[in-house]
Amino acid sequence: MTLADLLRVADGGRDDDPWPILRELAASGDPATAASARTELERYVRERNRYGRDLMAHLLARLSGADVLPRLLRLFADALRDDDDDDGEQLAMALGLATRADPPACRAVLLPLLDNGDPHLRRAALQTLGHVFEASDLERLRAATSDPDPEIRRTALGALPAVHLDPQAYALVVTALRDPDAWVRDHAVLLLAWSAPPAVVDHLVELTSDPAWQVRTVLGEAIGRRAAGSDRVPVAAAALGVLLDDPESSVRAGAVRGLGLLGVPLDALRSRVDDPDWWVRAAVAGVLAVGLRRWPPARPLLVHLREDTDPTVRATASAALRNSERAS
Repeated sequence: MTLADLLRVADGGRDDDPWPILRELAASGDPATAASARTELERYVRERNRYGRDLMAHLLARLSGADVLPRLLRLFADALRDDDDDDGEQLAMALGLATRADPPACRAVLLPLLDNGDPHLRRAALQTLGHVFEASDLERLRAATSDPDPEIRRTALGALPAVHLDPQAYALVVTALRDPDAWVRDHAVLLLAWSAPPAVVDHLVELTSDPAWQVRTVLGEAIGRRAAGSDRVPVAAAALGVLLDDPESSVRAGAVRGLGLLGVPLDALRSRVDDPDWWVRAAVAGVLAVGLRRWPPARPLLVHLREDTDPTVRATASAALRNSERAS
């Protein structure tokens, strides 16, 4: 495979999976391929061909590492700056790959940018710093979590070490649950949802009355997941009961899934089998399907949902009942 093969895919002239081609080219370590890819990257940027741009970014990240990091950082910053639908996700992934070969060299590029006057370039550097984090970076990130710009604060949280590995990072993320910006609070909940200790439930339940629907939406699963199997189950069950009655359907659906994760009897879901939103009823059917074996009262509720007006709800309930009959 050659770079020309990958370019035909990027240009739309060949319908093929580009990633095997890209990996083969990257494994060659060929400097000439890297030089040509730099040229093609700039062409795709001019043409606003994001697919081609992202493929070249991934290839160069593997071939050139720290050498291409400055250019990729600025491209990611431009993506963050744009008001259209370019979220730069693939560029962020390429930046993470670029840091692997020579983390010290990458840190030399990133650290000066943490105080850059361009907030988008600063965000790009902060996010990438998470891939080469060292303990000495913690104070810089602590300061960034108090920045006036909520996007900087949110990005800094994501660059912290995992909350179960670093008590200081855990404390900073818990503090962010009280951030004035809703999306920062939302991000903090998500960062805590997967690995924080059960004691975090005491902080999460305080957000059941958060004014922002997006925060309450992610709260249910976070509470259920972190409380499961711990002494926080009663507190979590009470909070999830509050969220089950939330006026926002996405919040109610999250609470349903949270109860499923919590591992308690599912009596509270009886009130939601006739929820006016099919999305909530689908969540109920999914949780009951998983919980049928441990909670037999789920069966009549699934029978009821099998006749639901929504096809997704009907299909989920019907499949659960069929699987149960085969297993018995």
